[in-house]
Amino acid sequence: MNTPLLAAALDGALSEGLGIIAKFLYIIAVVVIAHGGWQVRSGNADMGKMSIVGGLLLGLSVVIAEALFNAGGLPTITVGQ
Repeated sequence: MNTPLLAAALDGALSEGLGIIAKFLYIIAVVVIAHGGWQVRSGNADMGKMSIVGGLLLGLSVVIAEALFNAGGLPTITVGQ
């Protein structure tokens, strides 16, 4: 078996998968942040703050995953955005 070819195919598949997950996470993060803003406007400030922080963490999760891949020795995996 040709292992460099397999490694290239695996890197490409992981990059495509992370790109798809990133797009869904950004959409969910925007919805969660908007919901947090609505909660703050409704007078529930504590729940609103938690929703906004959660949305920010969801939005940053792709960047964190890419940093972990680079730290783990898989620098060829990039997230296509």
